[in-house]
Amino acid sequence: MKNYLILGASSAIAKYFINRLKDEGNMVVQLSSGRGINWVYNVDSIKNKIVESKAEIIINFAGIFTNDYSESYKVNASISKNLFDAIIETKFNGKLTLIGSAAEYGVQDNYVESCVEKPQSIYGLTKLMQHSLFQYYVNTFRMKANYIRLFNVVAPNLSERLFIGNFAKQVKLSLKEKTEKIELGDLSSYRDFLLINDVYTGFMKVIEHNNDGEVYNLGMGEAILLKEFVQKILTELGLKVELVTKKINAVGNIKNKVVAQNTKIKNIGWTPKFNYDDLIKGYCKQLRD
Repeated sequence: MKNYLILGASSAIAKYFINRLKDEGNMVVQLSSGRGINWVYNVDSIKNKIVESKAEIIINFAGIFTNDYSESYKVNASISKNLFDAIIETKFNGKLTLIGSAAEYGVQDNYVESCVEKPQSIYGLTKLMQHSLFQYYVNTFRMKANYIRLFNVVAPNLSERLFIGNFAKQVKLSLKEKTEKIELGDLSSYRDFLLINDVYTGFMKVIEHNNDGEVYNLGMGEAILLKEFVQKILTELGLKVELVTKKINAVGNIKNKVVAQNTKIKNIGWTPKFNYDDLIKGYCKQLRD
């Protein structure tokens, strides 16, 4: 049994982690902004939670998917800065894990951890700012911290600002026969999707490994055409709906093949358990439920 402190506890990914950590017998203390109260994530409030939880492991899920600079910077960068300062002031000696994003890379020929990042959205930019803070604090204060760049997660109740969240909302309406049309953005790009179950095991592998200060990509390592992904899900669910696509100004929208180079995390013992056939069946089960 270990003591965890989870920041951003109201997010869909965090909720999955919290439930699974508790099921495995761990103690979990949560910190969430609730309705966006700013002081929840100031240095003092984070310090209090670190002390209260007697945390051995901290995971920061706090984040926001928006291209509004002020809002994005406040959540994606400033909260991490406050977390680092709270860790220093409490002399926290446990492990810290931060969540990054593939949006930090921008367009690359090969999405490998060592490449030069070229973000093309405010969201990607502010997540990259978080990574710069991570580098500074790890190098200056020798923190036991790792940075995981997620690609595309498949999980229940994700934000509707994300492709998966928006698609899931419309599919659920179709399953309830409340709509006969699904409207999505451009589906001509390739993306790397990973089921939430594999995301969890990837995080646990990084946390148990003692190679501090490292950045890890976490993705399937294979890409699928968005149109094929959507059609396979509709077929699996037996849905016959009108599929309408249009160009939208999505957060972190990149029109190319985005696939995680996941050799680094595989080298510490993690591999995805679920291939795309498994993922689609698992996702459809979630949508039916």
